Parts: sequence; structure tokens; C-alpha cells
Amino acid sequence: MKIYKLLSVILGMAVTFVLNGCLITEVDQPSQVAAGGTFTATITVSNATAEPNPHKGVLVVLVPEDWTFTSGTYSTSVGSGTMALNPDAPVYGDIDTIIAPPAGMKWVDLLSSEGYAHPANLVMETTINFHVGNTGGTFPIGYAATKNTVDMMTSFNTQEIDNDFAWTDTSMQHMVTVTGASSADEQVSGFPSEYKLSQNYPNPFNPSTGFTYSLKESGNVEITVYDASGKEVRQLVNGFRAAGNYSVHFDAGDLTSGIYFYKIVTNNFVKTNKMLLLK
Repeated sequence: MKIYKLLSVILGMAVTFVLNGCLITEVDQPSQVAAGGTFTATITVSNATAEPNPHKGVLVVLVPEDWTFTSGTYSTSVGSGTMALNPDAPVYGDIDTIIAPPAGMKWVDLLSSEGYAHPANLVMETTINFHVGNTGGTFPIGYAATKNTVDMMTSFNTQEIDNDFAWTDTSMQHMVTVTGASSADEQVSGFPSEYKLSQNYPNPFNPSTGFTYSLKESGNVEITVYDASGKEVRQLVNGFRAAGNYSVHFDAGDLTSGIYFYKIVTNNFVKTNKMLLLK
């Protein structure tokens, strides 16, 4: 799936790459990946401005906490090579202060193997691979482009064309859904206008039941089951979720009869409901 440029700098999964006056022209990534599989994205960047000094490219990627960078490559008319984890503190600036990572996500700093001086109108293509973790849900992936030199994060391009006076370009909100995770919830259709946690049904139940919850805004979600003494017995959901409606299945086959509570916690909503297991 090809998703073209979006310039708003908002929470998301972001990438930072090479050179001033650059423009992200295209992002090619899947809309869905399997838990435990591989996420691959290809980012095309053009640069209308010549660069007389060689600078390595930087790739800063915001991913779910349980994703792991595995490999990356780049290709241009002046050279090609690999991307690797950046072993040093970034000199281009701290992107966390501009685009703070949402709960359940992390920044990963990558660096190109070589730096190049180049003529104007250079086009470069970068491909990155991540091992996908076991957190299900839909995640906003975004990209930004710059070079590995001082203060690059202080000037963002806000135009749809190359801007010689801007040092970093962005392309955000490229959504990807992780399927097949061990999480007990599943996203269903609808666009809720408020936060909700439904009463489970059936109730009483034996041995399984279900309920729904709604998120007005995207964010980190925890849903935990407790017994009557307040002891945690099961964590059903723990991770980032996009705004939407979700259904949850709870199997209590390994639990004894009694009263249990299930609690949802988000940045803006907390609620607890009671359910009864009768065997």
C-alpha cells in the first residue's frame, strides 16, 4: 500500500533521514502485519538542494516497545549501504521533545553506513525491517527526513514542495494493524464519541464471557481482571490501541467460582465492572 505525504507533526511512528531541503515523496508499507512477523517499509526522499559536505543519514523510528530493528538498506545515485543502530547520542536533536512517543512505544535511532556530498535533485530510497512483537492493535506510523548534523530538529518543512530553509521533513499517520497477537481483544467497526466499558455477557458465566470497550482517542490501554480480594488474576489487554470499538473475550476455565472485577485504565478513562463466575 502506498501512502503519500502528510505533514502534520503528531504522535506516531516516525523516521528521520538524510539531508536539508528534503522532501518525503512516497512511503510504501503494509497496512497489516502478523504478530511475530516482519514489518518492512520503503521511504523515498528527494532533495532539491546540493550538499557540499558529507553527512551520514539518520533514521529515528518510533515503534511499539516490543518491536526490534533487524536490518535496513539505502540506495542513491552517489552510493548505497546499510542502516544500523546509532551507538551515540543524536547530534541532530532530541525528537522526543518535538514528537513525544505515546505510551507503549519507543524511539529507535539508526545511522547510515556512509555519508555523501551530492548534487541537487538527489533521490534516495531507504528500506527498513522490524521484527513485530506480540502487542496487537492499530498503530500510527510516521516518517521524517533530515541529516546527521547539529540542530536538524529545530526546523520542519511545512510545505508540499522542497523547502531549502527547512532541515527536516515529515510524513505521518501511516496506520498498520498487528494481527494474531495473544491479546484478548479485537477491534470492531464504529467511531465512538466517548469512552465506554460495557457489562460482560453472559453474567453469571461459565467458563467464558465477553464485553466491549470504546476509545474516543488513541492511547495506551490496560484491562485487568481481579478476584474478590483484589489480587490480579489476568491481564487481558496491555498496549497501544487506536480510537475505536473493541470486543474482549475472557475465558475463566482455570479459575474458581466467585466474584471477579475487570478494570480498564487509559490516559482519560478508568472504570471497573463486576462479574460472577459460577461453575
